[in-house]
Amino acid sequence: MTQESRFSRMEPELRKANLVQATLICLKRHGFQGASIRKISAEAGVSVGLISHHYSGKDELVAEAYRSITGQVMDLLREAMAKAPPSPRERLSAFFRGSFSPELLDPQLLDAWLAFWGAVKTAPAINQAHEHSYGEYRTIMRSALADMAEEEGWEHFDSDLAAIGLSALLDGLWLESGLNPGTFTPEQGIQICEAWVDGLQAGGRQRFQIKP
Repeated sequence: MTQESRFSRMEPELRKANLVQATLICLKRHGFQGASIRKISAEAGVSVGLISHHYSGKDELVAEAYRSITGQVMDLLREAMAKAPPSPRERLSAFFRGSFSPELLDPQLLDAWLAFWGAVKTAPAINQAHEHSYGEYRTIMRSALADMAEEEGWEHFDSDLAAIGLSALLDGLWLESGLNPGTFTPEQGIQICEAWVDGLQAGGRQRFQIKP
């Protein structure tokens, strides 16, 4: 039985995982512009026609890979927060620890993020996957920040704006870690994020008040 025949007999989720993995390898090796359907099909050991049967083109396949990776990241972060004590601050701390866990600082994952970010503006399918994943990501932070504001009695606190700020901080740290892992340790990354929340609790929340 050929590899393509075995691929065709796989369960749909296994076929998807196989193609996603091949896509990630090609993105790391060739970048978005160089990762053609032909190269991805060769890496997966299947024909171009078989990929075309499942996806309209490279953009849709890359978007699928993006959704798959972000789904894994979201699952890890939710699991970390679910295991934390119920207070909003503890849930945020668990979120930070999950963000700087070995799984999320895996160089292959960071390389994939860099390729995805570079492709976001190239196609609607990839941009849509990005908007969905980052909307979900910010929702997790917004919920914890809103709960903390309620617990501490903050009035007129804009949890949406605060979540955007915290997301930008984490994105910047992830990017720096991907480009130069020696800049800071995971523990220092967590410390930076905790200091951001400390500042929020010490009065920085006023920067995120809803304007009349």
